[in-house]
Amino acid sequence: MTDLGELSYFLGIEFMKTSRGIIMHKRKYITETLKRFHMQNCNLVAVPVNANLKIDNSQSEQNVDATLYRKIVWCLRFICQSRPKISYGVGVISRFMTRPKQSHLATTKRIMRYLKGT
Repeated sequence: MTDLGELSYFLGIEFMKTSRGIIMHKRKYITETLKRFHMQNCNLVAVPVNANLKIDNSQSEQNVDATLYRKIVWCLRFICQSRPKISYGVGVISRFMTRPKQSHLATTKRIMRYLKGT
């Protein structure tokens, strides 16, 4: 066993020691996720999803890249552990992993814009 010193970063979670205790956050992971999906310079929103969000699997909408969509959703699901405000929106967009449409991707990007603002 080896002592690696004070814990600062582990599995995407940062740890900061303060006078009041230890603070855990995923600021670095969120920043890296926004850079990965080219959303680091996006506009900010105050609410992750609209209160009356109703998206469906409409046949008239254009399909988007399912692999990219899944990668974004999985990153957001990991962030949900520390940001419970996005849990509802991420749960909704997780239902459309097989054939995502343009509106699903727009909702996903809105959640990422919310994370940028927080």
